[in-house]
Amino acid sequence: MNYTTDIRVLLRHINRASEFLRWLQEDGDHLIASAYLLGGPNWARRARSVVKAAREGRDLSQRKGAVADLHRLLHLDLVQYVEGPEALRFTRLHPDDPSADVARRCAEAMRRGVRALEALRLAGTRGAA
Repeated sequence: MNYTTDIRVLLRHINRASEFLRWLQEDGDHLIASAYLLGGPNWARRARSVVKAAREGRDLSQRKGAVADLHRLLHLDLVQYVEGPEALRFTRLHPDDPSADVARRCAEAMRRGVRALEALRLAGTRGAA
């Protein structure tokens, strides 16, 4: 087994997870606003709990369900339920609206963060979401 490569891969995932946490701490308000835009007040509340946990330095593994659900919301996975409130909010959003661009950037940050946290979890790292 090549331990040097394994350690480098693990460090890369740790760095990506750290970047995600830093993003949540610094730009978490964008996540909250995007969750409200695409899902409404209940989704904003969930985003706020994730951002608060990150800003307080708490373990995000206790919020992994909310993180995964926010990832799904921002990637428009919930829009397929045509009768759902998320689909209605999405249809009212103009693609050129600056808040839509912020939501796209949040979706990308969430994608990278969720992947990094999952990689750390699979590697058996304690405290990973």
